[in-house]
Amino acid sequence: MTAASEALLHRTTVTRAEQHSYAAHGHVRLPGLWDRALAGRIAAEGRARHAAAVIPRRGPRTPVVARRLPARGTPAAGGPLLARIHLELTGAARALTGRLLVPTFAAYGYYEDDDEVFLHIDTEQCGLTLLTTAFGDVGPLHVHPGLTGSTMERLGALESDPAWDRHGGTRLTYPDTGVTALNGHVLPHHRPGRRAPGLRAVAALCYRPLF
Repeated sequence: MTAASEALLHRTTVTRAEQHSYAAHGHVRLPGLWDRALAGRIAAEGRARHAAAVIPRRGPRTPVVARRLPARGTPAAGGPLLARIHLELTGAARALTGRLLVPTFAAYGYYEDDDEVFLHIDTEQCGLTLLTTAFGDVGPLHVHPGLTGSTMERLGALESDPAWDRHGGTRLTYPDTGVTALNGHVLPHHRPGRRAPGLRAVAALCYRPLF
C-alpha cells in the first residue's frame, strides 16, 4: 500500500449507541475518527485554501429583512485532503443513517471576525452533514427540533425578529478529532455569532441518499 492510498482515519465505523442517538435526536458526536496529527493537517489545508475561497452560488438562503442582510456571504473552498476524508467516511455515514448515501460536496467555510450563521435547513445535497472545526475558535451550532417542518420563509421571519431568542435550542459542539453528524436537511439550525478578530473555518462534508 502506498502512502497516498493509506487510510487517513483511525475508524470508519459507528457504534450501536451512536446509531441510536442519531436516530433519536437527528444528531450525534463522532469523536476519535482521526488523530491530532491529521487534525493539524486539516488546519493547515484549511488555512492554505482560504486564498481560493469564493462565495458559493448555491446553498441555503434564509430570507431576512434588509436590516439583517449580511455584509457578505460565507466564502468556501475545497481541498484534496478534505476530499479524501469525505470519501473515507462514506461507510460511516451509511451505517449511521441506515441509508445508501453518496458524497456530494465537502468544503471549508470561512468566518472572519464573526461566526454567525442564519437559521436555516440544508439543501437536499446534505441529507447528512458532518461538521468539524478546521481551525480557530468556532461557537456551537444551535439546533431547533421544535421548528422541524418550518419553511425557509418561517425561519427567515424568526431570524428577522429582534424578540426571537437567538441563544435557544440544543447546542452542538464539534469534537477535536472527529465530527458532529447532523440531519441538517430536516433540523433547523443556526449559530448566534460571536465577534472576535481573526479567521476561523468549519469543514462541512455532505452526503445525499442515492434512492
